[in-house]
Amino acid sequence: MNSILAHFKKFSKADTLKITDNHIIRKLSELNHKGRKELRERLLEEALKMTDNQPSINWLKSCFNELDKHAFRMHKVFFSPGTEIGETLSSLLREAQESVQLCVFSITDHRLAKEILNCQRRGLKVEVITDDQKIFDRGSEIQDMRHAGIDIKIDHSKYHMHNKFGLIDKRIVFTGSFNWTYTASKHNQENLLVTTNGSIVQQFSDEFDKLWQEMYTL
Repeated sequence: MNSILAHFKKFSKADTLKITDNHIIRKLSELNHKGRKELRERLLEEALKMTDNQPSINWLKSCFNELDKHAFRMHKVFFSPGTEIGETLSSLLREAQESVQLCVFSITDHRLAKEILNCQRRGLKVEVITDDQKIFDRGSEIQDMRHAGIDIKIDHSKYHMHNKFGLIDKRIVFTGSFNWTYTASKHNQENLLVTTNGSIVQQFSDEFDKLWQEMYTL
């Protein structure tokens, strides 16, 4: 955040600015909804400190325009059978930078499980919530993930932990009917919604944190 703000301030005397530094562009794209809001507030504070009003207004407008231009947004729906959902989930896991939080009913798709394990090997914080009965299904990848050091939590209920959602870096959420199984990819009619909408991401993040506190460590 500080490096982004410092870069913007370099152009405080200009009427307009255009960010061309790839490092700053990448940092802007990585900001979540909360981060973008904080940056806007800090840019406004800097503009208010400037003595010459008109340049500060133009500079602030340019800053906001560049922030919006380079902000990462994604709102898409995918369907199966087919490869769309599996490839999308694999891509999201590969591009994760800090954390992966999964709340999914069942994981038997070895390809997706491999991507989860790779996240853990890259040093990301990986947390998985799943159903206590489904971990005994043939082909379940949960025990292997636990043995690899991934934090796993399960319910203890005669009912199912039937959620199917996940969060990437607390800025992307995906949810839908899709189970992480080969059958869901190859045969079932399934759907997956992926969005960076800040309000929706926050609601799912709050729910994950609540469930994480309620569930039992495997």
